[in-house]
Amino acid sequence: MKRLFVAVEVQISESFQALLINLKQALCLDKVVWVDDKLHHLTLRFLGQTPEPYIPPLKQALAKLTADNDAFSMEMNRLGVFGSKHSPQVIWLGFQDFEPFRQLFLQLEPQLLAIGFEPNYGNFVPHLTLGRIKQIQNKKRFWELVTALQPKESQMVYVDSLLLIQSRLTPQGPIYRVLERYPLRKGKAFVDE
Repeated sequence: MKRLFVAVEVQISESFQALLINLKQALCLDKVVWVDDKLHHLTLRFLGQTPEPYIPPLKQALAKLTADNDAFSMEMNRLGVFGSKHSPQVIWLGFQDFEPFRQLFLQLEPQLLAIGFEPNYGNFVPHLTLGRIKQIQNKKRFWELVTALQPKESQMVYVDSLLLIQSRLTPQGPIYRVLERYPLRKGKAFVDE
């Protein structure tokens, strides 16, 4: 079995890198496990431990999905937190309008269920995980920081391919290996580029 997920590769811009540096410095006394800069990605669907017989039909489903859909862009423009005010869990960067990305998810999901994958539970909130919170000493200060560090500018994220990625968990952190890249069609938005 392989631990798999489907994602989009994302390189964080200089302004978002600066925001991340400020965030890390401000939270240096708290316990946060930061995602390695080389591992940032936008997950379309986490698949988990995947039996080998599921992989060929999964690859076919991804090939069809990308062949039927145009590339698009999304605006990354906010800093967010999963969890409650009293128990923040994950710090992330989020998107203004992610309807095209949600449509990919909605088209893929029934195909995954037909293959035998478990349904995806929970809200669909596309995001780049920056860090997983283990302990925050001063929650009031933390929430003030999240408000103060909201991005002043946005970054366009171009979704021109989906990646099937294998994740291997190690004590030093996850190791990702791209198994397959599936390019989306070049739509009208990309004709001039």
